Amino acid sequence: MDQNQIEGNSAVLAVCGRKKNDKNPVVFYPDRMTFNGETILYSDVEVINIYASSTEYNFIFENYSGFIKIKLRDGRKLKWKVGGNALFGIGKVKVKKEYFAAMYEACLATFVKTRAASYLNDIRLGGTVTIAHLSINAHEITGKSGLKTITLPFSELGGAELSGGYVRINRIGKHLAAFNTSTTNQDNAICLLFIVNSLVAGNAKEAAVAPAETPAE
Repeated sequence: MDQNQIEGNSAVLAVCGRKKNDKNPVVFYPDRMTFNGETILYSDVEVINIYASSTEYNFIFENYSGFIKIKLRDGRKLKWKVGGNALFGIGKVKVKKEYFAAMYEACLATFVKTRAASYLNDIRLGGTVTIAHLSINAHEITGKSGLKTITLPFSELGGAELSGGYVRINRIGKHLAAFNTSTTNQDNAICLLFIVNSLVAGNAKEAAVAPAETPAE
């Protein structure tokens, strides 16, 4: 990246710390971030794992932890972690959740979206990508649903949402999710949120403009 490109992308989008007055926060720019003291291009992020968990014991003790782990194309690994405890509601759980939520939103808006766009480009060029237990092309998703492997066209899917550490891919008219994929231990599962919603929206748009079939005489 030359100096003109750097200057043209110097606006700070977000600054995310793990604690008050963090001396080494993650700083997000339009095309890159400073992460644990290193400057990382979003396009160099290859693998993403995101996790957050809150456990409460009889309304007395609460524990919270969250982390963002990434692996770069050159093999380097970086991790950003927060955590806290509260006893009888007194502690750092609330503020730690706020720190993690800010980091989470910044990641979604930047390198998660960039990684998802790379997958979408491969799909739109006619390829099939595999994320966790799901294989996705421009027309359908194949993967494990319960004990069965099923294939569903995007015309039967209602989109994806985040729910309890999972990306939930919904089926139109069904109460149960078609697929659930953990964002913790399934590499790049978080990217499914953008990939599935983009392909579902594209399928709906194509269906809306498709010419009606002429009834047979």
